[in-house]
Amino acid sequence: MQNIDIAKLRFEEFKLEFEKFEKIDLSETDTRSKILDYLLIKVLGWEEENIDREKYVQEGYYDYLISVPSFSFVLEAKKNFVEIHLPTNHKKASINSLLKGNQKVIEQIRKYLFEVGVQYGVISNGRQFIIGQFVNSDGSDWKKNSCIIFNGIEDIDKRFIEFFNALSKVSVIENGRIYSTEIKEEFRKSIYSSLPVKNAEIVRNSLSSELTPILNQVFNEIYKHEVLDNEELIKECFVENKEIKKNKSDIEKLFGDRPPNLSEVSGARNTQSIIEQISDEFKNYPIGTRDIEPPKPILIIGSKGAGKTTFINYLFKSGIENEILNKRPYVYLDFRKYVDEDLKIISEKIYKDIISNIHERYESLKLYSRKVLERIYLSEIKEYKEIWTSPVDENEYDKYLREFLNERTKDYESHFNKISLYFLKERYMRLTIIIDNADQFNLDIQKKVFLFAQSINRKAKCAVMLSLREGYYYEWRNKPPFDAFVNNVYHITAPPYAEVLQKRIDYAIKNVNMVGESTGSLGMSTFKIDNDAILDFFQGLKNSIFGNENSEMLRFLEETTYPNLRDGLNVFRDFLLSGHTEVSEYIIRQRMSDEEHPESIPFWEFLKAIALLNRKYYNHSESTIHNLFYPAEGSDFVFFKIKLLMFLLDRIEQYNQTEKFIQASEIIDSFMQQGFKRSVILSEINELYEYRLIETNENASDREFNNKMESQESISISLKGRYYIDDLINRYVYIELCLQDTPIFYKEYYSKIKDIFPMANDKGKRNIIKRYETVEFFLDYLKHREKEELGSDEVVSKLMNKGLEEDLYKMRMTVSKHKATKYKAK
Repeated sequence: MQNIDIAKLRFEEFKLEFEKFEKIDLSETDTRSKILDYLLIKVLGWEEENIDREKYVQEGYYDYLISVPSFSFVLEAKKNFVEIHLPTNHKKASINSLLKGNQKVIEQIRKYLFEVGVQYGVISNGRQFIIGQFVNSDGSDWKKNSCIIFNGIEDIDKRFIEFFNALSKVSVIENGRIYSTEIKEEFRKSIYSSLPVKNAEIVRNSLSSELTPILNQVFNEIYKHEVLDNEELIKECFVENKEIKKNKSDIEKLFGDRPPNLSEVSGARNTQSIIEQISDEFKNYPIGTRDIEPPKPILIIGSKGAGKTTFINYLFKSGIENEILNKRPYVYLDFRKYVDEDLKIISEKIYKDIISNIHERYESLKLYSRKVLERIYLSEIKEYKEIWTSPVDENEYDKYLREFLNERTKDYESHFNKISLYFLKERYMRLTIIIDNADQFNLDIQKKVFLFAQSINRKAKCAVMLSLREGYYYEWRNKPPFDAFVNNVYHITAPPYAEVLQKRIDYAIKNVNMVGESTGSLGMSTFKIDNDAILDFFQGLKNSIFGNENSEMLRFLEETTYPNLRDGLNVFRDFLLSGHTEVSEYIIRQRMSDEEHPESIPFWEFLKAIALLNRKYYNHSESTIHNLFYPAEGSDFVFFKIKLLMFLLDRIEQYNQTEKFIQASEIIDSFMQQGFKRSVILSEINELYEYRLIETNENASDREFNNKMESQESISISLKGRYYIDDLINRYVYIELCLQDTPIFYKEYYSKIKDIFPMANDKGKRNIIKRYETVEFFLDYLKHREKEELGSDEVVSKLMNKGLEEDLYKMRMTVSKHKATKYKAK
């Protein structure tokens, strides 16, 4: 990075050029390109990758957003000869003083800062500079903040070191912000940040280590069949959605995976009804007439991970009667095969693959034989026959015919269309092309695939089935080019997660061959266990998950991942393979338990295993368990996420399903009236959205998280968000995890917790007595912080009343037993 000596030389060069600019009345754009760009890049060492120019926000176009990791600032450019009113012979001035004569530009930069969510800004006309913090996040008066000022090129020259230290890239990186001795740093530390080895991993006991590969084998059997693609798997593992229950729970009514209320989307939710409707479409549409319009394309929509591919496999391999399929040969096209390739370039390859697939699946039809090819191209052959046969002999004719067929079959798109028409005319069969997994790609590719499917349907007159993610479908359906086509749409509802998981576990246990035995140490003892003891572990796991209607493990899996079954399997995998999942201990406990009181896995062990995986300590940025107490970027509010989720949950309980969505702008206005800043509110909302703890009425959460949510969108708490705020946050194990990386803003509380925080041993075990004491101190901190942020203790009181107090009591009893045991040992 550029040092100050080079910077000074380049500034001397800049001064010579600036003398020319002084004679010209530069526009705002020219001020940026001719003066500020030079100062930023040549003198201050910023690079193009750090600079975002003239981007639109709600308040207009800001001139520059300059960023490095963890810090950004806005630079607002004015015309070169628009004077900035600055006091003479001053190096610094309060914003309150600078408002006189500069109010308009200061108010303008503050609006931009709020919009982009940063606190620092620079105002310049290319020769004068105001550098300061124009937005506070601690509630203090921003007008009292002190700014560094430079009153012209000569002033910058005299104080160049100060100018460089304030705005250069190297200085901003070193200081973590624009440097100013007037700015006071607020105390903010977390226990995790103070750990000597933050990412330390545990060492498993040797018996668990020996059993893990066997366990992995079983899990691979569960997970590798993410898609059920053969008849045995479908028979053993497919879960149908039955008729809708009449007496649904409140949660099902509010958060169920239901089809949208749109005229073009089938309202059916149960599997058999959808299969019957699609079968009727196939059966009732005429076959054999070339001039008839092709059947409407069928769109299979569903949320991410809901089982669209599995449903398609079930539909064609078990659902639709053979009598119907015999007249409708089909080709399945997994679009992931063409990842990261341009559709225009690879369309020839796609057609070639389709033709190869047809040849392979329907080999008995001999579509590649000369006899059949002559039937396919009969009309063209008749057209050319007279030319080929006169005056040449029969051998010459045969040669021309071979060359003709060879040429035609290498034009894969045209040849596919001919094959499809041959099926219709000669075989009284209609080809069906299934295009799956296009929704794994970006928006542009998905649009091209949609148009590709429509083209196949129209040109080849074949049936087409295309799977799409429902969030994208809702976004596109009324926009070009999608609104130009008519499709029949079916919504696939995710089946109950419990049934899916139970069938997968049963199938894996049935099909995995576990021979041999494992030997290893557990504590001070050495054990030898048959490898089929893994079956005991899974039996205990089934007892824990499916043993009763109120299984905490099952609720967690269902309510934090549904309807994304793929995510649910991923979380289950995390638990099985986590270093904190003591397989050997569970097996021994299971074997020692009696049949009337089978051993189950405690929820706190399950959550800890998922949250930590193989790490000793919790860090929310590396965990699938989110920390609701951790402020979003640009925020210092420990309770904002919790307050907002409670607000959204209260709305559902007040208005029920019909009005559960509320416009984000209403929330922003409501929280701004409570004293929160707009940028903080938007930052926190977007983080909740990224975590899928809130959702939009357009199913935006079903799409990939790429862009920030806009204030005009309507949002509601999601099923996952409801579980976090209504259940998980009230659990002792969750609070104990969160205390490790929640920022603490008071030195005295930080010192108390840090001094007593117990370090983990190689196995990840920590002193239970000190763990409990740290939780008590942390709760005291939360009460104090809540009073400062919200002026009440409402949130912490709710946590205590909704289950935390009960968990604390159980822990106190456990701690008392440990203390008594230690006392007896002495």
